[in-house]
Amino acid sequence: MKYSKTTKLSIFLISVGIILSVTVASLTLFKTQMSKLLRQYSITNIMETQSLYTDSLKQQFDYLFNMLESQARYFEKMDLNDDSQLKSAITKTKGLNDFKKIAISNIKGVTTNYTGQGLANLRNKPFFIDCLVSGQNSISNRIEFDENLEPILSLAFPIKEGEIVKAVLSGTISYNMLKDIFKTQLFNGQCYTYIIANDGNIVFCNKDKKKLLYNVNFYDYLLNNSIDSKEDTDSMKIAVINHKTGSMELECKDAQKIFTYAPLNINDWYIISVLPVNYIKHQQSSITRLVVALLIVLIFSLLIFLFLTFMLYLRSSTIEKDNERLIIANNQSQSLIFEYDIFKKSVDFSGDTQFILGTDKKTFPSEYISNEYFKRVHPDDFSITHELLTSIRNGVKTFSAEFRYKTFSNEYIWVKMSGSLIKSDKGTAQKFIGSITNVNAQMLHEQELISIAENDNLTGLFNKTAMEQKIQEELSSASNTKSALFIIDLDNFKQVNDQLGHLTGDMAIKDAAKKLTLIFSEKDYIGRFGGDEFCILLRLSDSLDQKTIDRIIKGKIKSLVSLLSEDYFDDTISVHVSASVGIAICPDHGSSYEELFHNADQALYSVKQNGKDGYKIYSPE
Repeated sequence: MKYSKTTKLSIFLISVGIILSVTVASLTLFKTQMSKLLRQYSITNIMETQSLYTDSLKQQFDYLFNMLESQARYFEKMDLNDDSQLKSAITKTKGLNDFKKIAISNIKGVTTNYTGQGLANLRNKPFFIDCLVSGQNSISNRIEFDENLEPILSLAFPIKEGEIVKAVLSGTISYNMLKDIFKTQLFNGQCYTYIIANDGNIVFCNKDKKKLLYNVNFYDYLLNNSIDSKEDTDSMKIAVINHKTGSMELECKDAQKIFTYAPLNINDWYIISVLPVNYIKHQQSSITRLVVALLIVLIFSLLIFLFLTFMLYLRSSTIEKDNERLIIANNQSQSLIFEYDIFKKSVDFSGDTQFILGTDKKTFPSEYISNEYFKRVHPDDFSITHELLTSIRNGVKTFSAEFRYKTFSNEYIWVKMSGSLIKSDKGTAQKFIGSITNVNAQMLHEQELISIAENDNLTGLFNKTAMEQKIQEELSSASNTKSALFIIDLDNFKQVNDQLGHLTGDMAIKDAAKKLTLIFSEKDYIGRFGGDEFCILLRLSDSLDQKTIDRIIKGKIKSLVSLLSEDYFDDTISVHVSASVGIAICPDHGSSYEELFHNADQALYSVKQNGKDGYKIYSPE
């Protein structure tokens, strides 16, 4: 069949019209669906990001409160209502590096920092009152300022005697901590975040890096910058008060914006993220232009759809990378969750498995865990693995322990394992769910506090109190163990202080302490009782005969008398320092600390009365 030119032109024009109509209709439908998709996709990603922010911030505050808790243990048995004793107690600590300032307040609000400086009274501070009344941790809901006018947040931890709060340990952290956690830029920096307290006070906002926004009522601020009615802005306030999660769109003076809100589960705070609608429209316009260009080139080709999908994927990759950064930051806290299925005999992990397991693998047979990873527990702490398994077998509801674990970089770190046993309706144990967290910094800090309490400041040896306790424990733990107690006085030490000065005197004391550590081994106890008096407990093996014991003791005495004989001098004066030594042997001369010390002291007195610079082993005569 032949068609005329007019008919062919009509068919062509109709075909062109149909193609254009289908293209326009498809493009319109695409724009409508794309707008909905981008809006929903943006809100979903904001909510996921808020969840990661919440986890990171909560872990940071948990870490800070753990540090305060370890510090608070030091003050639990002290009377802190006495201002002078309060000052004496806090100045014996070194503070905590994670805090700008550490202070302790009694129930009257009298506050002293670790340098002994008196601070402003806290009795009218809400976070102090909350901590004092509730006996729980608290965080200030307002940004305060330190002496350098830098913005800070205050944290409070109760110090209890039984169930009664007798003091509050507080620490201040820099506002920059919040800035660091929320520094990740979302949607090319277009999305910003508020943290508000339950009364609407703005605690944090990262909208403008050069201008800090805090201690302003969010709802008043929103109302002043919104074109919509008060009812529209109040709807968000009602949702926040009722602890709801959601999003809403408001017309503000500078732009139309989407507000996404969720509870932060910290201090009744709320996190609110704001994204201008223009950002979504801009993304939509960019994608639409790409689609039109592709439709012109390959209007009926499947490649158009595939290429569009690829371009959409590229557009969303920025958001996914932002989420990956937050996930990496969250994993740096080095904490993982595990679930032990007792019937399946398998263990599933989630979180940072690298620092414990050395692999990204998440599921293992329980036997493999026992064979391959239990052996990484420090030999001195290995009994904890048996305690864990026994606890599960016996149906104990909860378990918690701290132990040293060798990482895959071959260093021991302290970790904390805690978990709960899940039982069936019939009472049969089904699963054990727990967590493993790196608490190395906290444990090392606690050990440092113990060292401060036990060691002499000048020499690093045990102080008198610690020495008495360790000798008593040693003598009571093994009644048949043989040992020898040495009491040493430095002869003429007073002349060193009087004629050569206290700096030389301190040098002589430290010199003597160093020599004592060379003469005696690590298993022996060495202490300074004050001034120029030292005390050593020589621990002897039960397998040694009396002849060997006598030889060892005389060898130690010979070394003491020889090494502790020293001349100290300046340009014109010389003072000779020697040692007088009294010795009592356990169990021959007593089996308690009091008996041994008294008899060794009697022997020392005899040496002093007979010209000094010598030794005497106690004898009843």
